[in-house]
Amino acid sequence: MTSEPKKCPFCGSRETEKYADFGTALMVKQYYCNHCKTVFEWVKWGDDETDLDLPDFLRKKSN
Repeated sequence: MTSEPKKCPFCGSRETEKYADFGTALMVKQYYCNHCKTVFEWVKWGDDETDLDLPDFLRKKSN
């Protein structure tokens, strides 16, 4: 499963790629922006992270 590229919070570019599965905390991934050459972190618990094994109380309700 591939998610769409993350938007860089510094320059707004979507020319990004995953840099590391974990960042400064277990709940974030690190991404690298090829446009501004910056590493940034993205929280894993977004809607696009459906493959995470989250407890029921953290899952988004569908109805």
